Amino acid sequence: MHQDDGRTLYSRADLKKAHGISEPTLQNLWTNREENGHPDAEIIDGVMHWDHAVWVSWYQELQRTRAAAATKKTPQLTGDPEEEVGPAEAARICGFADSATVSHYVKNPPEGWPEPDSYDLLPSGRQRPKWKRRKLWQYVAERKGRGHAGGRPKGRRGLAYPYQGDKRLALARQALKENPDASNADLIPLLQGQAEKPYSRPTWNLILKSAREHPKDEG
Repeated sequence: MHQDDGRTLYSRADLKKAHGISEPTLQNLWTNREENGHPDAEIIDGVMHWDHAVWVSWYQELQRTRAAAATKKTPQLTGDPEEEVGPAEAARICGFADSATVSHYVKNPPEGWPEPDSYDLLPSGRQRPKWKRRKLWQYVAERKGRGHAGGRPKGRRGLAYPYQGDKRLALARQALKENPDASNADLIPLLQGQAEKPYSRPTWNLILKSAREHPKDEG
């Protein structure tokens, strides 16, 4: 970990320790940076580091996008990534019909199902589990096919492509149409000024990537 002008820079080892992500996964994320919009690295003493705040914002948005693409039902992927939610909201996030599946997973967790982050004590004396939204997004993004994991058949998607139906994608398409030769670095300030609220540069990179690959509505 390295402090620089008010920023906290994390190495890959720091990210592994802080977020519980394996080094091979972190390496793959970096290798595929042109596709996923991974933030740029800074070299400190010969080791790659990343602005932790920027990296976390990017990773949470990546998980949100992957979860949206992998969810059978209309996903519930809004809200604070760090907010802890109960079984009913967890079911909505995961695209389950009701919370019964979540209750089953608590007793018989499938591969990748996250451990609860905390519990509410109910008047009956029972404990109600709660999970951080971002951990549920990660589960949805990475869960296996139908079976014990309770997933869906391959080939079915909640969204045909990332950010389908998102107002920000429409803004990005229009910006690309009006500025076909512009780079993301040129377009992002323009888009930030048009959006209803601020979004990070990594988020806009992902949206622009989808806009370039899908310049028109499909499906």
